[in-house]
Amino acid sequence: MRWGSWNFDERQLTLTHATENYEIDLEEIHSSADILDWIFQILGKEWGDTITIYNLLVAFEEILNPQANYCSFGQDKSVDGGALAKKFIEKHRKN
Repeated sequence: MRWGSWNFDERQLTLTHATENYEIDLEEIHSSADILDWIFQILGKEWGDTITIYNLLVAFEEILNPQANYCSFGQDKSVDGGALAKKFIEKHRKN
């Protein structure tokens, strides 16, 4: 799957930026702080423009569903990002 320049690698459970060869390992995202850290890391890159950040947010939303799984009702939760990525794969294989 692809969101703008972000590609989802189902085998590696990563999001990779196509032109910058920058990789986010979804198996290492266990908290809302981890998600926020990635957002601001990318924002700090020269290539981290508005569209790139937007597409990353959409990818996170579709794969990890942060509102439900990481920070619902303002409460930080610990979740296995790799397990969520695998659920995402299974859901899309059925469709």
